[in-house]
Amino acid sequence: MKTLLLALFLMLPLTTVVAQQTDSLSAPGHILFEGVEVKGDIYEFSEALQKRGFTLKKRFGNEQQFIFQGAVCGHSSYVQVSYTKHTRTVFRVLVQPKHISQTDYLDSLQVRYGEVFDTTERGYQWMLPAGAVMFFTPDGYDPTLVIMDAEGVAAYKDENERPRMQ
Repeated sequence: MKTLLLALFLMLPLTTVVAQQTDSLSAPGHILFEGVEVKGDIYEFSEALQKRGFTLKKRFGNEQQFIFQGAVCGHSSYVQVSYTKHTRTVFRVLVQPKHISQTDYLDSLQVRYGEVFDTTERGYQWMLPAGAVMFFTPDGYDPTLVIMDAEGVAAYKDENERPRMQ
């Protein structure tokens, strides 16, 4: 009995470490991008990214996009953040790194999102409880990372499926 209790007591820290690793991938309900939850109002998300060292380069109001520049996986990257028209809810982050090999980028993504991923003819994808991460590797073009927050995508679909006033 003492051996069983000792074994359970020693395993408790291990389960805590596993839970912390899972939390680093995505917070409850939202996926993380560079330590920032992909959620909420575009202006709040923009402020959080800027606190992380990203620079706001352009705003495209008609297209509901903000463009940032900053380091992603240790490489200079352009980051396009898309949001919904009416509620300004962030739902997608698209990352285009400069001067990084697809292999190095994929290795850094595996460290961040896990070894388990699906491969497709266009690239790789991780399906997470809070959203999806897709890494496209088109021939002749720079690799592109797309991060989709499940709740933000639901808000986007809701706004775009509403009947339109005539």
